Amino acid sequence: MESIGRSLSKNVGNDPLALGAVSGTRVMIVEDESVVALHLRRELTKLKYTASGIATTGEQALQMIEEVFPDVVLMDIHLQGEMDGIETASRIPRYLHIPVIYLTAYSEDTTLKRASDTRPYGYLIKPFLDRELHAMIKMSLERSRADEAIRENEALLFRALCTTPIADC
Repeated sequence: MESIGRSLSKNVGNDPLALGAVSGTRVMIVEDESVVALHLRRELTKLKYTASGIATTGEQALQMIEEVFPDVVLMDIHLQGEMDGIETASRIPRYLHIPVIYLTAYSEDTTLKRASDTRPYGYLIKPFLDRELHAMIKMSLERSRADEAIRENEALLFRALCTTPIADC
């Protein structure tokens, strides 16, 4: 499992909270290699995240997302089944506003272009350090909160505008 990430103890000692993990944050794993998925779940638990589920196919991931409503999705690009991770991410309903972080060994320009079209919150190339994964999750959650604040402010502005006599809402 060292190829996926390095032991936390090598980076920050035995205190995962030294990295500032948010206890209770629900992270869903979409990974078709069970050994990798189980390692990710273990590392997320060490970091005080809640692994809300593991899906091995795009179809299973989409169903699970609607059931567990995770705070963030870790998405492998190469998956079993009809859909790869990029197509799966593109099919996550936009109204759910769930950040997706790609975890993959693929970094060719065509893959990067396809992935960027889905507006991911992050892209980590395997192998990566556990600390890099944690930082990516934290940054994604912060960006997601900022995006939510923007959506709320836009809605307030729209409602305020619609109350003016010149508005045509």
